[in-house]
Amino acid sequence: MSIEAITIPKWGMTMTEGLLAEWMVAVGDRIERGQEIMEVESTKTTNAVESPVSGILRRIVVPEGDTAPVGALVAVVADASASEEDIDAFIAQFASSAKQDDGEASGAVAPKKIDVGDQAVINALAIGPESDSTIILLHGFGGDLSTWMFNQDAFAKDFRVVALDLPGHGASTPISEGNVLVALVDAVEKAVDSLAVGKLHLVAHSFGGAVAAALAERKGEAVASISLVAPIGLSGDMNKAFLDDFVAAERRRPLKDVLERLFADPSKISNDMVEATLQFKRLEGVPQALGAIKDLIANEQGQVQSITQALRTFKGPVQLIWGESDQVVPVPTQSEVPQNVALDTLPGVGHMPQMESTTEVNRLVLENIAKAK
Repeated sequence: MSIEAITIPKWGMTMTEGLLAEWMVAVGDRIERGQEIMEVESTKTTNAVESPVSGILRRIVVPEGDTAPVGALVAVVADASASEEDIDAFIAQFASSAKQDDGEASGAVAPKKIDVGDQAVINALAIGPESDSTIILLHGFGGDLSTWMFNQDAFAKDFRVVALDLPGHGASTPISEGNVLVALVDAVEKAVDSLAVGKLHLVAHSFGGAVAAALAERKGEAVASISLVAPIGLSGDMNKAFLDDFVAAERRRPLKDVLERLFADPSKISNDMVEATLQFKRLEGVPQALGAIKDLIANEQGQVQSITQALRTFKGPVQLIWGESDQVVPVPTQSEVPQNVALDTLPGVGHMPQMESTTEVNRLVLENIAKAK
């Protein structure tokens, strides 16, 4: 007899509870490991949750519309041999164990600010075991380290993982004057040098791809692999209106309209995510920094940056991951992708594959890392 728990997942270090937005299966259904079975809404986004086990969904404990803490039991999966009394006992035992664990330290690690000189800091979150290499996570324009909330735990099973807020994003100091890209990469490099151990595996999204490419050129053989999710810098095409509208949006409705362009399914954008982004955009120095970075990314002729040469000359494995429904940075043509670079496209996915197709992105990144010498 096998009885298994389905619980509220933890996405990122700040998530404490989740709203069960939708059950995608019903009691009595046979479900398989990896099957999407429910949608959970956090303060950041709404995302589908895959079942960690196979079996029959015997009991739903938390109905649609209810909120439950991270780790709370929401459903029970069991084989046909388990009686209703067995399931009742399992639920009672789970509740008893949860009560005993309440208030104990969770072992969660908080982000910390790294001094990178000139009275500037980089906000960084380092998790995972001690290892001989480090995965560096770099988000895109307008994002922060929570971009990787669905990925970091999977990567941290075997690697040290460092997620950074780029300058002018999250809790990192804005940069808006001088050679902004050079200064930005300087700050990121100092933070990486402070936190990373051994070989580096760079994983970056969108604008972060340009930062990763520049960092790879600087660090040389210290970088073992590069995995880029919808990066800028490979073609001339770019939805410049997205950048302009993001910077210009000062109210919730216009900003929500902009953020919805990031996802193939716009319902992924929660009201809390809109509010958090709006508050971030109002911080001192952030509007100027975003404006400067926007101009680094694209002008009226298209994309400004090029990462083609950096990827072509890189000696390790390079993986590109793209959503086929990306409305911000279109999928490059095969001729625009260097021959030494792998490109995988994901159907029904927009500009945020790491959040929209988490399992597939995690698999592709870890497979690319495994190819590194």
